[in-house]
Amino acid sequence: MQKMLVFLTGLSGGLGSLLAERMAGLAEVEGITGIDVIAPRRPLPPKVRFVEMDVRSSELTAMMAGHDTVIHTAFITKWLAKMPAAVRRDINVNGAHNLAEAAIANRVHRLVHTSSTATYDIPRLVGRSGLTEDSPLGRGNLNYYCNDKSAAERTLTEVLRASDIILTILRPCSFVGPNSSQTLEGFRDTASRLPGRDPRVQVAHEDDVVAAFLRAVCSDLPGAYNVAPDDFIRMSEVLKITGSKWVPIIPVRLLQMFLGIRWRYLGSPTHPCWAGASLGDYTASNAKLKATGWKPRYGSADALRSVMAAASC
Repeated sequence: MQKMLVFLTGLSGGLGSLLAERMAGLAEVEGITGIDVIAPRRPLPPKVRFVEMDVRSSELTAMMAGHDTVIHTAFITKWLAKMPAAVRRDINVNGAHNLAEAAIANRVHRLVHTSSTATYDIPRLVGRSGLTEDSPLGRGNLNYYCNDKSAAERTLTEVLRASDIILTILRPCSFVGPNSSQTLEGFRDTASRLPGRDPRVQVAHEDDVVAAFLRAVCSDLPGAYNVAPDDFIRMSEVLKITGSKWVPIIPVRLLQMFLGIRWRYLGSPTHPCWAGASLGDYTASNAKLKATGWKPRYGSADALRSVMAAASC
C-alpha cells in the first residue's frame, strides 16, 4: 500500500483540526502538514506538523513540495467588521488561486476543496427540492459567504482545468458537532421567526462530513458532491431543539438592522446578510455522493439532538 503525504489548509479551524485528527488514524496517511495563521488550540497527533502560514503566502509552493494530496478548508466564514471586505475576498478567493498554482507546480495527485450547498444560486432556486451538483452557482448574491464560496470554486476549476490534478469539491450543508460549533452558534445568534416563513433546513453531523472527506482522500472522486442528510427539518424545529424558548417574529429588514448594528459597532461576527438566510427554502440531493458508498449516519434532527445532548453532559 502506497502511503500519502497530505497538505491541509485551515488546520486550526473546527473542520481542519478534526480532519487532521481522523486522517492521522489512517494507515494510508504517512504524514500531514497543516498550515494556518493561528496555532492549533489542542495537541496534535504525532503524524501532524503545524506550520504558521497564510494560504496567500509566496512560500506556499515550497512548503507543499512532496505532498500527494491537498485539502483546502481555510476560509473566512465569520467576518468581523474590522477586516476590510477586500482582505476577506483576497483570503477566500485569491488564496484558493495561490493554492491551485502551488498544487500544479508540485504535481499533486488530488485537491479536495471545502465548498458549501450555499454556493448555489439560491435566490433563483428558492422552493426547490433535491438540488443536484449541476445546479447553477450563485453570482452577485447579497451574502458574502455564498459569493466567495462560488468564486473560489470557479477559480479552482479554471486554474486546474488543464492539469492532471483530480479536483474534488465537497459541498456540505450546515453541519454541527462537538468540533463544529459555528452553525449552532449561528442558529442561536440569529434566532428569530420571519412573518409567514418556516423554511426547510438540512443539518449534517460533522462525523458524516468527515466521512465524505476521508472517502475523497482515499479514492479518486472528480467533480462536485453535495454532503447532506437524507431529510430536512423546518427552522421552527431547529429553534426548538437548540433551546430557543422565546423567538420573536420580526421582519427581515428589522433583523438585518439589528445584526448590522451589532456587527459594525459591537464586534459581533454575524454579518447582517445572514438574516436573509432564513429566506432560502431549498434542499440538496446527496444521491451522487451516496453512489460512491458514502452513507449518512444522522438525520437533521438527530444531528442537532446529539450535539445538544453532548453539550448538556
